[in-house]
Amino acid sequence: MRLEKRLRALEARLVSNPVLLDFADGTTREIHGRADYLLDLFAGACGHQNLSSKQSTDLELIRQCLSAREPGGGHMVEVIQCLLQGRGDPAYDGSE
Repeated sequence: MRLEKRLRALEARLVSNPVLLDFADGTTREIHGRADYLLDLFAGACGHQNLSSKQSTDLELIRQCLSAREPGGGHMVEVIQCLLQGRGDPAYDGSE
C-alpha cells in the first residue's frame, strides 16, 4: 500500500492536466505531457532544444489555435504564440 501511494504521488508530479486548444473551425484539441512540457516547447521554439516529432506537431497546433485553456489559468501558450508569430514574420530578423 505504501508503494502504491508513492507511485501515485510521483505520477501526479510528472503528468500535468491537458492544455485545451480552440481553433477557428470550432474544434478543440488537447496537448499534454510532463509538468514542464510547455516550458520544453518554449525552449524548442526558441531554438534551444531539439524537438521530437510530437513536440513539433504540438507547436504547430499552438501556432494555429485561437485560444487556450491551461491548468491553473496559465498563459504559457500565449507566450509561445507570441514567439512563434515573431519568428514567422518575414520582417523579423531575430536580432531583438
